Amino acid sequence: MNQRWADKMSGEELSKFIDKQVEQLKAIAEHLGLNEVFRQGVAVFVRFRPAREERIYAMRCLFHENVNPAIASISFVNPETLTDEGGKNWPIDRSGALKTTNNPPFICIPGVYEYHYQFHTGTPVMRQHLDLVNVVSDIIGLLSK
Repeated sequence: MNQRWADKMSGEELSKFIDKQVEQLKAIAEHLGLNEVFRQGVAVFVRFRPAREERIYAMRCLFHENVNPAIASISFVNPETLTDEGGKNWPIDRSGALKTTNNPPFICIPGVYEYHYQFHTGTPVMRQHLDLVNVVSDIIGLLSK
């Protein structure tokens, strides 16, 4: 990986990074069909309704304070309470990337923590993976297949 990623981000650097991700998501929320984007601590929540569905989903993008580069664990949570209830709140997997039968379920695409650090270790984290807009857009794209 890039040498600048060798050291962990400070809490302040991570906070600024997450704020920037939220700003970028809000800037294109309408284009992506996002209903709401907000931050709670080191988590970014994204509520949206896929084009083919009536149901509203919520993604929790949880950044790890001790991981650099800063990529998030992304999971689907209860859209009202924002609690993780396992696979119960996950959309139907049409792509093979939503591993809903695993415990816990996870999303297996580049730019998601579990992809790089648990299941495809050694796969480099590219610059586009650091942009939550790209990753959220990719996930929403998977749901439209």
